[in-house]
Amino acid sequence: MKYFFRIFVIIFFITGITFAEENSKAETYDIDFPTAYELMFNNNSHIKALLENINVHRYKKNSAIGEFLPKIYMNASFVHFNNDINTEIPYLPLGGQIVPIPNLTIQDKNVGTFGFTALWNVFTGGKIIAYNSAARANLLGADLKYKSMSNQLTVKLVKAYFGLSLAKDTEKVRKSVLDSAQKHLDDAEKMEKEGLIPKSERLHAEVAYRQALKEYNSAQKDVLIAEEGLKNLIKDENADLTNVSINPTSFLFVSSKELASLETLKEDAVKNNPDFKQTAVQKKLADANYLANVANYSPSISVVAYDIVGQGNLAKQIPREGIGVMGNFTLFNGFSRYNDLKAAKSLKKQVQHATNASKNDIEYLVAKNYNELFKYKEQYESSEKSIEKAQESLRCAMLAFKEGYGTSLSVTDAQTMLGVIKIQKLKAVYDYDVKLVELLANTGNSEAIFDYLKDADEIKF
Repeated sequence: MKYFFRIFVIIFFITGITFAEENSKAETYDIDFPTAYELMFNNNSHIKALLENINVHRYKKNSAIGEFLPKIYMNASFVHFNNDINTEIPYLPLGGQIVPIPNLTIQDKNVGTFGFTALWNVFTGGKIIAYNSAARANLLGADLKYKSMSNQLTVKLVKAYFGLSLAKDTEKVRKSVLDSAQKHLDDAEKMEKEGLIPKSERLHAEVAYRQALKEYNSAQKDVLIAEEGLKNLIKDENADLTNVSINPTSFLFVSSKELASLETLKEDAVKNNPDFKQTAVQKKLADANYLANVANYSPSISVVAYDIVGQGNLAKQIPREGIGVMGNFTLFNGFSRYNDLKAAKSLKKQVQHATNASKNDIEYLVAKNYNELFKYKEQYESSEKSIEKAQESLRCAMLAFKEGYGTSLSVTDAQTMLGVIKIQKLKAVYDYDVKLVELLANTGNSEAIFDYLKDADEIKF
């Protein structure tokens, strides 16, 4: 049943069909995080573009392999000379006698041919090898770009999806504070009428209510903003979700799954991070570029063959078939190849320095996210006890106020403090979830968020 529902939701978002078009009331759909993930990867235009980019470089790699094979051309030609080609030999001495030679036409001035030519580059000094190496590197780079985008989008989805959960939970907290402030205002108005408290106490309760109402209205707008952000990430580009409301059914969570050590995570990042692995692609490209420039100092050798299968007025003396070897070597080109080779050497050094810098950057980023992850987990754990104390403080303040021993200020302060601590707890859990997926993305494995989501304590309010 759950699988059927997920398929239905995915089809709904892909086609952009909304039942709300027939009803002005917005339709609400429950979507869990795995479904949102499927929708994003089915619909996201960045993913579609990068998949096509992989196809582009796959075809280019196959094209590069073709450079090892001979090329066969079909050709046709027509040539018009000014004159026929004649013997133009008036006589020929034979046996001590002068023999007159008639003026014979060797080649008619109009010539047409049709045939085939084959050209096979059998030696290029390594240019073809370099070309194929670069094509393979570019395909690897395209695949790494896709993986990098997948990690980035997974991080964005966690921020958007659980950001909506955070906004909705914050709205609930604000509503709870508003209800509590409303009740306190009602009590204050009754006590003022009975002469138990002065007008200033009632006014203070009214100010607190107005402030709680303002914060609740602001929280509602935050929900709408967060919802639009999630819709933009998971909807099809042609879908209209104006009258659709999303209810995230996967809550903010704190995982109980044990995290690998910092050193292990750094090693994983260096091995698997697609952005860092791009430096290996750049090294392959730099090596291929260097090889191609070295090849400029070598001759190129090709085998050429032709076959004339059709002709018009072509002299019989001209062979219809032929095969040969052709060589080419540049003796001087104005020091261009010398400077190109120097530039290729510098490019290799540049890539090596960039690799070292990227390694330091990724290791720092892993350490930063690792420490911040545990910082937010500690904030969450400490907020648990703070909420218990704040709830007890509010209970005592309200009881003292009703008994005439407390003030409205102490009640509203306790209400506000309880709401603040609850929201701080929610924010700490949200920051924890974001840092967790960012850390996993650093190691090139953002999809592992599902493993941590399975072994997690969901935080509800």
